[in-house]
Amino acid sequence: MRDISQDVRYACRGFRKDPGLTALAIASLALGIGAATAIFSVIDNVLLDPWPYRDADRIAVIFIRDQERPNNGGRGAFFTPEFIEYRKQAHVFEDSVGVNSRDVLYTSREGTERLQGCGLTSNAFDFLGVRPLLGRGIQPDDGRPGAPPVFVLSYKAWLKYFNGDKNLLGKTFVLIENFNGCLA
Repeated sequence: MRDISQDVRYACRGFRKDPGLTALAIASLALGIGAATAIFSVIDNVLLDPWPYRDADRIAVIFIRDQERPNNGGRGAFFTPEFIEYRKQAHVFEDSVGVNSRDVLYTSREGTERLQGCGLTSNAFDFLGVRPLLGRGIQPDDGRPGAPPVFVLSYKAWLKYFNGDKNLLGKTFVLIENFNGCLA
């Protein structure tokens, strides 16, 4: 313990003698620790545990090579009739999920706001092994012709637009959507 106290006193004298070097050393340590923490966070979230879904290592994303658009990535989505036909014919996968982007207009007392939404096939929540925090997810009966429309609100939107109100379940919302006709 005596040696440690001598080392601390010696360090403090050095810090007082050259404060510029001390500040530089502290800033370098702070940057190094911050960079190491950021890199570890990225590696942990992206490489070690990328998705919080059931069997995430078995999920595949399909891109379509479209002869009419010969760019490198191809077309990133099926048109709805193509996706329906693909599901009928593809037997190499256990299951498939269709997702498409949609702009949704939500009107409240404050006015109309454009939200980013997506349409899902009715098996998406079961496929991913995800359960909603409140209420229920989209179920197979919701995908049947003539079924009433349902939607699942994201956690962030629930907090931002509804202040986390748990009494939203079962209420009716009027949403206007712009559907682009593609499923990915």
